[in-house]
Amino acid sequence: MKILLFVKNLILDAVFPHKCVCGKFGYSLCDSCVQKIKINKVELCPVCKKISKNSKTCNSCRNNSGLTGVMILASHEGVIKDAIWNLKYNFIRDLALPLTGLLHKRFGAFLKEKRFVLTAVPISKKRLKWRGYNQADLMAKELARSCGLKYLNILSKSDDVIPQVGLSKKERIQNIGNKISLLSDINANEIANKRILIVDDVYTTGSTLEECAKVLRKAGFKEVWGIVLSRD
Repeated sequence: MKILLFVKNLILDAVFPHKCVCGKFGYSLCDSCVQKIKINKVELCPVCKKISKNSKTCNSCRNNSGLTGVMILASHEGVIKDAIWNLKYNFIRDLALPLTGLLHKRFGAFLKEKRFVLTAVPISKKRLKWRGYNQADLMAKELARSCGLKYLNILSKSDDVIPQVGLSKKERIQNIGNKISLLSDINANEIANKRILIVDDVYTTGSTLEECAKVLRKAGFKEVWGIVLSRD
């Protein structure tokens, strides 16, 4: 399976050479486009969007969320929206590196300070076969490496889940409900009483991150955070 994915990605790299969202060849994301991304400076509660230090879920919203907080790099518009689309649907997997670099630059100091364990929002086996990679997993591994933190592959997603794009909040919750699970070969001693950070690309309703948080809380993590490139 891994060999087939490797060959597929080599072919995709040959068919779709590096091209920035602005059309410039030789770059997955050029410096000029990076400068156009409006990085969020104000940290907000992910639920009610009120100002909250370190993007923590505020006291008023805590009972309605399993997430300790969600760090969001930017709004889902312009360059970052186009870059995420290219990463997910135009198979430009090399975009994971510069996009993760932006997460590291904005949030790296906090991640190191809190000594997070990193993981990724999973995708189904069917989706992995179609795309050839999990973009969130690529970013999680790179972010862990650049911060000197531990990465764990501990979540899986059922093949019954359909893509969330275009679904309402209610439909998203129903679609993802009970479709995320913990891998059976995880050592409980590795995760008990630790902080975990779930990496994903886009935060829309938060239903996927919340489902992941539910599973991870049950597993024994004392804090469950999310980090995403953009909020739609």
